[in-house]
Amino acid sequence: MDTFAKVYDENIRPLMDKIDQVRPLLSPNHDDIIFPNVVVVGDQSSGKSTLLEALSLVELPKGNGIVTRCPLVLRLRKSDKRNVYRLYDDKRKVLLNEEKLNMPEYIEKETRELAGNHKNIVEDLIELEVEDPHVRDLTVVDLPGIARYALKDQPQNIQEQTKNLINKYISQKGCVILCVFPANLDIAVVEAISLARDVDPSGERTIGVITKSDLATNPKMLVQQLLLHRDGATHLKLGFVAVRNRSTDEKISLEDAREREKEFFREHPAASAVDENCLGVDALTNRLATLYSQRVKETFPKLREDIKGRLTKINKQIDSLPPDLKSGAERIAKYNELVDLYVETILKVELMGSNLSQRLSMVNILHHKFITYKEIVREQRKELFSAEHRSKWRIKTAHM
Repeated sequence: MDTFAKVYDENIRPLMDKIDQVRPLLSPNHDDIIFPNVVVVGDQSSGKSTLLEALSLVELPKGNGIVTRCPLVLRLRKSDKRNVYRLYDDKRKVLLNEEKLNMPEYIEKETRELAGNHKNIVEDLIELEVEDPHVRDLTVVDLPGIARYALKDQPQNIQEQTKNLINKYISQKGCVILCVFPANLDIAVVEAISLARDVDPSGERTIGVITKSDLATNPKMLVQQLLLHRDGATHLKLGFVAVRNRSTDEKISLEDAREREKEFFREHPAASAVDENCLGVDALTNRLATLYSQRVKETFPKLREDIKGRLTKINKQIDSLPPDLKSGAERIAKYNELVDLYVETILKVELMGSNLSQRLSMVNILHHKFITYKEIVREQRKELFSAEHRSKWRIKTAHM
């Protein structure tokens, strides 16, 4: 094992494992707790899905127009196991736990469950965990492509909806933003970079990814775009990486597609002028893995304090609950206390004013309320008279 791998296994991987353990325990109400991740942003048909396939080694739904209609969270974990997939819905319910399956079909099915059969988008997410010896430890979020205008069966404000959803994710300081755009598009009009610029003006956590490099109209254009991060309006401190996507016409495996990409850049007439760390999915994967590790290390202390603060608050709320009624005598006493309270209320009403009809009306209302109360007590008797001590529900602060 080399030095980097040893340091990683001893210092970074345990933090990732802790984060993975805590994440599913939090309810949606705790979405302000920031977890490190990589957020993928791009226009529709920009090559996002194909890029994610190359990163995750998982076949994903692809096509023209809007394909991704809800956030898809890919949790990639390097493991001795091979092709192990677990698919969850937004409530962390396990939908699948298999080794081999038609992943595009299952993701499309779950998307229809969440977003319907039309072309609208929703914020509910699908989560896919992948264990494989050939992936790097990453958490990647694929978001719906940026809509330029509303299509048939789409709301008229679809562009606003997609931008709001994107901003929700890329505004989180713990994320790395992956701006994806094809090589045949002028970088000056890339909407993804514009959105990233709004939340990351200095470009400190944004990477530009140029897809479909074989479609560049001029080979020199590709080199110029890769060098643009050095200065100018599109300056990104993390720079740009160019990749060659597997096209829909190429009926080849993901492994063969990666070999074809390497061959493409070896033979590219202008590739020699570019740092090899800017060319190919392997270069992008290595860069993302390094950045993700840094984010995990940087955000973990605050994440730990945030969660401990939430646990302290919840435990105080639990402590403020009324005490359990452990004995039969205590339960009967509590029941009599409530009855006495009811009688006391009736007497107070009797002493109110001199309008008999108003007093009788109030007494009648309270009488019916008390009957309803007794029915509720009767239906929930087992729970009300439970002898189990509430301390078993107390949330323990984990050692993190």
